[in-house]
Amino acid sequence: MSTGNGRASTFRRLQDAALAEAGVDVTSRFVDVSTPLLRVHLLEAGEGDPVLMVHGGNSVAASWAPLIAPLATQFHLLMPDRPGCGLTSGFDYRGIDLRGHGVAFLNGLVTALGCGRVALVGNSMGGFFALAFALAHPESVSKLVLLGEPAGADGDPGLFHRLIGTRGVNTLLYATALRPPREAAGTRAGLRRSHLVADPDRVPEPLLQCLTAGARLPGAVHSWTTMVERAFDPPGLGLVAKKTTITHALLPELRNLATPTLFLWGDKDPFGSPGVGRMLAQEMPDARLQVIEDAGHLPWLDRPEYCAEGIAGFLGS
Repeated sequence: MSTGNGRASTFRRLQDAALAEAGVDVTSRFVDVSTPLLRVHLLEAGEGDPVLMVHGGNSVAASWAPLIAPLATQFHLLMPDRPGCGLTSGFDYRGIDLRGHGVAFLNGLVTALGCGRVALVGNSMGGFFALAFALAHPESVSKLVLLGEPAGADGDPGLFHRLIGTRGVNTLLYATALRPPREAAGTRAGLRRSHLVADPDRVPEPLLQCLTAGARLPGAVHSWTTMVERAFDPPGLGLVAKKTTITHALLPELRNLATPTLFLWGDKDPFGSPGVGRMLAQEMPDARLQVIEDAGHLPWLDRPEYCAEGIAGFLGS
């Protein structure tokens, strides 16, 4: 068995273990999307109105595991691995327009699934994809829930994103200091350093092992770094001058987005304070912000019960 196949098998096994804790049936299947041409891996659970959940960063669909049980009692959850993540086809983002890609990916997925109108739940880059899709296809989106800062919302990336958004520098970093860990303990330590969650000890061990294996899948680092290059390195700008081209660039259009929207924002989100979320909500005709105390950029990993209650109440109202 090749190293790539071995890592994929390991990831599948650890994904199943992480999902087993959900306590409900979660199915795994693949969906072919024509634009962009991809074989998308999808997790599916529950019955009811469709809810498409789009993860962020270099994560995987199984990261939603803590929310599955409470939401699957009311909704049909559709959780894809984003392009270049998990078991979905690898993806090179160099030369790709991220906004156009995000819209095309979600549109292709909604079309392939035959969902019609869906609610969208997104985190980070998944939040940016969700906003961009809702702006392009408002008729296809019933409601929006955005957990944590939608990627690049404050328009001024920190040093971390400046570095990994710089070609060459990111390659060196991911070959040395940021090399994906082999053990879940390394992932827990990374979460603690990055403040992605307020308390990494709250993340279940099986899920940590799944996230660790996902980061080591073939092509995962390349997809992640090339995506960040596109997001935080506009053409002609250097390391110091980097500005985001993603969520912050949508601000002038948000006043026209009538889709009911809920921001669930951790008070310790390292990529943007709740004030950024308040600013976004104020730009929109029908949006509100709920601040989650003692939570980071991935607030459902810190406070799953609170997030599930907020999502279910908003989508079910």
